[in-house]
Amino acid sequence: MTDGWTPDIVVGIDFGMTCTGVAYSYGPNWPPPKPIQHWPGLIGSQIATKVPSHLLYTPNTLKWGFQCEETVSDSLSASNTLSTSTSDTVAAKATDIIKYFKLNLDSDFTDSRPDAPSRDQAMCYFRDYIGCVYRYVVDYFSRSFPRFEGMKVEFVFSVPTTWKDPRMVEGLRKCVEFDRGRDHRAVIGLTEAEAAAVYVSGLHYQKNDVILVCDAGGGTTDVNVLKLASAPGEPTVYDPLGFVEGKPVGSVFIDVSVQQLVCTKLEPIKHSLPASTDEIAWQMMGSRFERFKCAFGMMGEELETLRLGLPASVTESDFPEQGIWNRQLLIPRAEIKEIFDEKVADLTQLLDDQVRNLQLTHPAQKISFLVLSGGFGSCPYLRNCIEERYETPTHLWPEGIKVLTVDEPQLAVVQGQVMNRTQQLRTHATVFNHLYSPVSYGVICDWIYDPRKHSGETTRFDERNMKTYAVNQIDWLVMKGDLVPRTGISKSFPRKISPRDLSQPFVAQIVMSQQPRDHLPRSMTQGDAKLICELEVDTTNVEKKIKNHHWYNRSPVYFLVNVIVKLLIEPAGLQFELWSANGDQIPARSRIARTDGNGAPLASVGVGVGGADSPITIWWESIAEKMQDGSGEERMSPGLRLQRGSNVHSEVGGDHAFEMMGDIGPPQQSPRDAKLRPPSYR
Repeated sequence: MTDGWTPDIVVGIDFGMTCTGVAYSYGPNWPPPKPIQHWPGLIGSQIATKVPSHLLYTPNTLKWGFQCEETVSDSLSASNTLSTSTSDTVAAKATDIIKYFKLNLDSDFTDSRPDAPSRDQAMCYFRDYIGCVYRYVVDYFSRSFPRFEGMKVEFVFSVPTTWKDPRMVEGLRKCVEFDRGRDHRAVIGLTEAEAAAVYVSGLHYQKNDVILVCDAGGGTTDVNVLKLASAPGEPTVYDPLGFVEGKPVGSVFIDVSVQQLVCTKLEPIKHSLPASTDEIAWQMMGSRFERFKCAFGMMGEELETLRLGLPASVTESDFPEQGIWNRQLLIPRAEIKEIFDEKVADLTQLLDDQVRNLQLTHPAQKISFLVLSGGFGSCPYLRNCIEERYETPTHLWPEGIKVLTVDEPQLAVVQGQVMNRTQQLRTHATVFNHLYSPVSYGVICDWIYDPRKHSGETTRFDERNMKTYAVNQIDWLVMKGDLVPRTGISKSFPRKISPRDLSQPFVAQIVMSQQPRDHLPRSMTQGDAKLICELEVDTTNVEKKIKNHHWYNRSPVYFLVNVIVKLLIEPAGLQFELWSANGDQIPARSRIARTDGNGAPLASVGVGVGGADSPITIWWESIAEKMQDGSGEERMSPGLRLQRGSNVHSEVGGDHAFEMMGDIGPPQQSPRDAKLRPPSYR
């Protein structure tokens, strides 16, 4: 950390759709990550590499993880006896368990389940669940580490690659609540695919190997193509060959599809069921289906039929049309296979896209290995399908691609997360030389009006230079798929300031879009650009040039300041810095922009500082870097690469085709063929 804070313990948390993994390492030697395997709700010497991402709200307590199934089991036992049970067990049913809510944290995710939680509900579940995990981990360490109370602990969270909106990721980080008085911090580390890649790097691969990493979990599948740039024994360094991509494809969707299939088969006998078909279907599936699913495709373990027992209250012992025989529901393997095949097809489409993209962008590179990780990645049937598809030579992969599965696939992400952080602490080495931007980021600005480009756009007339500007335009700093060096991307923007506003901060607004680069909107009135961040900029101590101050100038006096916007992209983080043309960092506060459901700002873009929540840091590590060389002549950092030179205006002075949003009155739409009228100053 740049503030001198260094953790004594690093804890990785892989919050998953079905289960959550926790691993840790400790200084000063930072040994290999060790997973936590003892959890509340397990009996005696039972261990588990992960804990279920489940919650159960009972009248008296909050249950989590393995405690939920234990409570439901107690409830079922109590309901079949005459003994008096507690209020916890009486209230607990299988459908009361809160699960599968991870993807609902993303406002862009569409959940087809009729009882799907809202995003606000999912945020509450996340806060409560992570709070339970945190308190248990603290208690676990208190019993394991002497003088733990005074130790500094860093909790590193991984996120899916499908979560591309930094507002959401930062909001989740802020949800993590720590005990007061403890020196604990929460940070967002690598994405799940990148963390899995770090874990993969320690498994006997050689320098220059090109690895297609596929982390298939419960809710999402993340893929990434990486070239190993380090030799064995050296700190891990990767050269990404594309941006990380993901899809909501995972084992949970198989569970949901099978549950819906069971509901359909139970429909004719629902009058005999003691509860709704939805609840009974989940109860019937239970651990029996989990074992069937995990063994699906395993040689020698194949079962031609999935047998699920019906509740004792069902009167119909046989219902051949629905596969019910002797109080059992029999589901043929072929029907389960159809569900598996649908999800496998979605996953292979994601892999095919990565292979095609590699051939387009790096035709000389050939994939050495396709490496599977994650819970779904360890599924025998998935592995068989992937091997059959990719190890067989085709026009896309003429030599075939060797398919491998990592050791302990369910722990690859959480252990890779800890390995990445401890490598930084030991060697100060960065795992990724550069990154490819997964989305496009831009700055809202005003462009000199061009009728060919800005027809129908809102305009303003600036009497200080007698020019008309189209307002709320977007200048894209980096486009989706652009290679971004670790030093970032920079661009210079002029800004006019009226004398009365010299001591007042102004607001720079940052937007993002997930559209392909050839479909990016040019203004906030087009496309899907979302306002994600507002930077409150203080230019009090920044050098300014006075304009229109001579006796012969008839236009109002103003000051011109040039602001360099610097964008740094991390695997799961985003940072904007503002610099003056002299190479000094400009003080700025960043805050998450408050928007409507479609990502549009609630306040007028470019007017005042309204429409934003209280200041909030988007990224928590500032980069100390001088933006000039010793002579003071260099406007940009020597290590800073400016992408797409035609889009970079490095001149600082004179007339500009664009500028940061003006500080004059509200913009006015000019009628066609009518004379533009300048608005009055505020």
